[in-house]
Amino acid sequence: MRYLNPYSLGFIFSTLFSALFVYCCKKFNVLLDHPSERKEHKEAVPLVGGVVLFIYTLYLKFNQQFTDIRKELPLYIVFTIGLIDDLIELRYYTKLLLQFFAGMFFINAYHFVFTNNAKLDTFLTLVFFMTLLNAFNLVDGINGLLIGLAIIYFTFTQNFIYLPVLFVLFLFNVFDKLFMGDSGAFLIAYLLISDEQVPRELTRALVFFGYPMYEIASSFLRRLLLKKNPFKPDRFHLHHIGTKLFGSTFFLILAYSLVIGFVLLSAKKFGLFVYIAISLLIFLFQFIFIKNNCINSSNGMTERDKSNF
Repeated sequence: MRYLNPYSLGFIFSTLFSALFVYCCKKFNVLLDHPSERKEHKEAVPLVGGVVLFIYTLYLKFNQQFTDIRKELPLYIVFTIGLIDDLIELRYYTKLLLQFFAGMFFINAYHFVFTNNAKLDTFLTLVFFMTLLNAFNLVDGINGLLIGLAIIYFTFTQNFIYLPVLFVLFLFNVFDKLFMGDSGAFLIAYLLISDEQVPRELTRALVFFGYPMYEIASSFLRRLLLKKNPFKPDRFHLHHIGTKLFGSTFFLILAYSLVIGFVLLSAKKFGLFVYIAISLLIFLFQFIFIKNNCINSSNGMTERDKSNF
């Protein structure tokens, strides 16, 4: 292994472990995402992408001799929350409680700046932490979206060491060989929010993570407007509508372009105002589309989505 550069090692590691975990999950019928009315895949798919990324992350941590347990503890907590959810599907309020617990450790090691009030900034950092975890989990609705976003973000933060693993996972994912699972979504979110290259000014961070933040904010607002439980899942997300209108490939290109645009916009003085304006336009289009095309007049849901509740 010492003769391999870290990028070659990451590529080989992720390929071997991905193939091994996919085989074991199918053989022993464990950690599988089974088809349902709310899902597109037709066969059970292993939820092992997060496990592969976590093992590689552990290798990097131990190889670089990280010793600050205060900073490392939230990493293990958020991954464990996601893995448990992949295994037994936790209730949303249970996940929120566990994420709050992880967030309490996170704010002892990291913080974002928004006001001149330290206590308020600490609280806002906790809220941002929990929101971003769920935002990244929310965008993991179509193959290639979550990992593609991660590749873009890690590239902009110059954290290239994760790219070989993510590229391999991307290929496995787009061909329905594995999913990242909640463990993968939470882990990616944590690795990014704890990255020192991510803007620490909260308004800039909101724009930097503009795409996933839009998805969770618009989902919450949309469900309230439709008089639905804001914590219950549906199929009216931007990636669902975009895929229906444009196909998955073209929508992924649009989504990646939005992500890149928001990242670049986060460095601009009036970036937040431009981001809000763009988000409102997208939400208006999204909501009009739902009202005109997807909603059953009796209860605000499609017939397909009735079975989800």
